[in-house]
Amino acid sequence: MKNTLTLTITAMLLTTAVACSSSGTGTGKVHPSAPGATALQAAEGTTEITIWHGLGAANGKAFTKLIDQFNAANTGKIHVTAAYQGVYADLLAKYSAALRDGSAPTVMLAGDIATAYMIDVGRSIPASDMAAANPDDLHLDDLAPAARNYYSVDHVQQAVPMNVSTPMLWVNREVLRSAGLEGSRLKTLDDVVAAATTVKQKTGRTGFTMQTDDWYIEQLVATAGQDFCAPDNGRSGKRANSITIDSGLGKDNITKIANLYRSGVAVDGAPDGSAAIAGFQAGQVGMMLYSSGIAGTLASGTSFDYEALPFPTSGPEGKSGPVIGGAGLWLSSTATPAKQVAGWKLETYLTSPQAQEEFSHATGYIPINTKTADSPTQKAYLEANPNARAFANQLANTPVTTATSGCVSGAMTSIKASNISQLQAAFAGGKSVDDALATAANDAEKAFQQYQEQLGK
Repeated sequence: MKNTLTLTITAMLLTTAVACSSSGTGTGKVHPSAPGATALQAAEGTTEITIWHGLGAANGKAFTKLIDQFNAANTGKIHVTAAYQGVYADLLAKYSAALRDGSAPTVMLAGDIATAYMIDVGRSIPASDMAAANPDDLHLDDLAPAARNYYSVDHVQQAVPMNVSTPMLWVNREVLRSAGLEGSRLKTLDDVVAAATTVKQKTGRTGFTMQTDDWYIEQLVATAGQDFCAPDNGRSGKRANSITIDSGLGKDNITKIANLYRSGVAVDGAPDGSAAIAGFQAGQVGMMLYSSGIAGTLASGTSFDYEALPFPTSGPEGKSGPVIGGAGLWLSSTATPAKQVAGWKLETYLTSPQAQEEFSHATGYIPINTKTADSPTQKAYLEANPNARAFANQLANTPVTTATSGCVSGAMTSIKASNISQLQAAFAGGKSVDDALATAANDAEKAFQQYQEQLGK
């Protein structure tokens, strides 16, 4: 799930990006040569490295277990100190401060929305460079294309995806049955809109809800086969300078969802998703758009028959699909060569089939190493857990396009805040959808321009 950073945090990050860029390494294109295995082999004693992350609660425990296993397997060679640095905003703020005083970690597990910022400050070695220099370690081609695609910019693999989630359509089977509906027929957004209306009319219950987060607006655009940002979601050599939610099929999709709210068929899910989850678990909502990451919560507190279905699409087949969530591993370009190779070996382990399977079972994240599917225990797990199977199938079947890559821009944090403010007004009926989307697009253009000016580009 994506967390929306505050404008204050955004401004602070931009300031840091400018400071780092002025050092001559902040373009995101100039990096030292990636070291090979000999750099670690030549190091004396135990090479100490650090990794910062924002995985808390059960996810944090599962991650720490993997780190402990890696340390045990590399005793006397590599030792990793993992440090939880708080939620996404806190993690990135601490990383920004660390860039200034030279205390940045060897490896940074940064949330997906931080991708552009991590590139712009230019303190990471592209994953593709490390993979080429260390052919006996991680093979990037083993990773799920949709996950790899998100962290690739200008055809360069910048980071390694670690924990990946995907948005799903969660349905209350009992409510659908009472309305004479079948979940298997909910393939498109139009199917969902019609079903939500039928649920309301025939049962009196709420037909639809979703977390009021801009990640889901981005999904409505991507599943229309439309780039959220222009040009090309900022991924083809030119920086993004506008958003497209006020035009095309993406606008149509957002309007359809807004009309569900305005007509009383849908209910506000709250920015943190609490109202959406509470309503769904209480059996009062027929369908809910939410991340696969909610699986653990639903499993422990839902008494009725429910399931996760693929996120509904509306665009051309093969060109439309959802955008992943989660976080990626970034390797420091300022660490010593020995630490860089040690960090790469850690990334290799964390994304290995065995580690990804274990982490997935403990957290609900989707294994991003495609070889995990060959594991007998994974096959048995998916057979016993159809929702997990649905997550994996959606990730595997997501087409690799600029639309499904998501927008890469450091301005996205402030853009998302504006989008949600405008859309909340539209959903509540306090503003027309056209006016809300036009204002959001105008605010986005200003945010892009401000970000570029502060970067000096």
